[in-house]
Parts: sequence; structure tokens; C-alpha cells
Amino acid sequence: MAGAADSRYTLDLVPALRRSATPKLLIWGEDDAYEKVAYAERFAAEMPHTTLVRIPGADHIPTESAPGTIARTLIDFFTR
Repeated sequence: MAGAADSRYTLDLVPALRRSATPKLLIWGEDDAYEKVAYAERFAAEMPHTTLVRIPGADHIPTESAPGTIARTLIDFFTR
């Protein structure tokens, strides 16, 4: 988690993600005050084969504020 908090590390992955044909799931809390949903929309638009799922009522760490919704979203993604 600490490494992911520093964009120097996460942004290094962008070129590989842009080239990847692997389906990707981006889960974002709609109430994230730290990273706005617009950032997620841009990120998803730049990455082919990316599905963006917005979690209503969830904040920056949606796994804490909406664990049930996250679990269902992951199950749906991996079983489709």
C-alpha cells in the first residue's frame, strides 16, 4: 500500500497497461475526496479493456467503506 501511494511507482505501470489486452477492473469510490472520479474515468479511457466500476457512498478506500459491493463486483468480474 505504501508504494501504491506514491504515483512515481504506479505511473511506471501505465505504458504496460496501455499495451495489455488483459481485461482490467478499476474500482473507484464515488465519494473519494483524495482522487476524484474524473481521474478514474481518464485512467479507464486510456487503458484498453478496462471496466470502471463506481461505488456509490464509498470513499478513497472502498474496500473499507463498501466491502460487500466490492466482493460482488470482483465475483462478477472474475466469473463472467
